Amino acid sequence: MSASTMNLLPITLRLTTLAALLALPLVTLPASRAAAQSATETAPPAEDEAQDQEIARKALENKEILPLSAVLAKVEGKVPGDIVEIELERKKGQWIYEIEVIGEDGRVSDVDVDARTGAVINVAPDE
Repeated sequence: MSASTMNLLPITLRLTTLAALLALPLVTLPASRAAAQSATETAPPAEDEAQDQEIARKALENKEILPLSAVLAKVEGKVPGDIVEIELERKKGQWIYEIEVIGEDGRVSDVDVDARTGAVINVAPDE
């Protein structure tokens, strides 16, 4: 190796490492998000999020769902732990809050809650 090649090696290695780190979030996208987007969709993620927020706002205005604060008050009394993730999904015509909770024992549970009533539908270990 020449002296100039040896000087470029650390830079090349750093750039390769940086490229790998930047690509990591693309590889680890949640499968549900990737599956939800069809091949013909071209809207950037920011537009998708804005659309999701608008749908949730309309559902709240139409009293199809409870405010998140009301749902969380009901869940906290039934499923102890720290809430780390919340998603609002439409399944079989029913709005469901999917809530991920880390219990005091460190185990993660997935809690499905009827978004209209606040009733806990299911509590299952996270897989």
